[in-house]
Amino acid sequence: MEANNSGNQVAGALTYPDRNDDNVESVPVQPRQPSNLQGLLRFAMEATKSEDAPGTSEFSPMDDERRTFLEEALKSLTVDVPKVLMDAVKVLSDAEKMNSIQLGQELPDDVAAAFFNIQEFICDIDVANDFHKIGGFSIFPICLSSENATVRMEALTILAEMCQNNPYGQARALDAGLMYMLVQLANTEEGNFLVTCLYAISCMCRGYGPACDELFANGGGALLSDLVRNPNIRVRTKAAFLVSFLAINHPSAKEIFLENNVIGNIATSLDRGLDGSTSCTLHALHALLQGQELPPQVNDPKIKLKKVLEKLENTKEIKYAEYTDERKVLKNIMKILKNVPEVEDVNDEEADR
Repeated sequence: MEANNSGNQVAGALTYPDRNDDNVESVPVQPRQPSNLQGLLRFAMEATKSEDAPGTSEFSPMDDERRTFLEEALKSLTVDVPKVLMDAVKVLSDAEKMNSIQLGQELPDDVAAAFFNIQEFICDIDVANDFHKIGGFSIFPICLSSENATVRMEALTILAEMCQNNPYGQARALDAGLMYMLVQLANTEEGNFLVTCLYAISCMCRGYGPACDELFANGGGALLSDLVRNPNIRVRTKAAFLVSFLAINHPSAKEIFLENNVIGNIATSLDRGLDGSTSCTLHALHALLQGQELPPQVNDPKIKLKKVLEKLENTKEIKYAEYTDERKVLKNIMKILKNVPEVEDVNDEEADR
């Protein structure tokens, strides 16, 4: 039986164009699937050839001059990171150069560029690890002992980035004895320099128990207990955050903090009223109050903790929306202290009787 031709088609049936139909649009032959980068480029150009402007595209071997030009152009767009880091380390580990930068002096251009280049790449964890492997830690003893505060702060920033969420970096920093240097610096630094120092300590400690042990072994418990009442808001915030973190995550931290009058210092800080450090300070206090028994400091008539908290609870500002977290944490603390009796004010003369 012969196939239907155009003269005897069934009504409503789907029809397909005959090979000889003049109105058939020819489908261009697609290029072969590529197997490498060069083939992919050729595939893309051939597959989109119909969209090109009128003209022909011809492929021909690349001459040496053009090849050299393109290679140089590609090199200019890439960075040899290991070389950049090694050049920076060479500058910053030059003890004579770094020791010549005096107090208050602006950093020489090559020193400033070296710090910038390291900070530009070290946030990548693989680069951070490579930084240690190429001898990058040699800069820390020199830079952290500089009399120039900017040199110290830039080095602290690099150390913090090196250690943040990086167990390898934390372990290498601990091996290099840098926790001892950080605690010593934190006892002498002030303002933003101290904030950066606490940031580096935090990055070394968080998630790495051996660094926490080393922090307390070098007097970090007394340091942080004192800094929660520091006049600088950012310092108080950083210190309170660390106290809270350590009290929750490090077994011996709470007892060490309590031995160093941390609750008394927290009360002093909270007695200033609401500010940017209040949230972290309340969280630190809440962490310290966890456990079967309340610490005896909550009943200390000289600290007057509950009275300080009630004063804070009754301030008009704490009802504002921006203090939602403070209000919530304070409410939880007051529940914990609900059975703590009110403390009568006593003066020194009565206390001596």
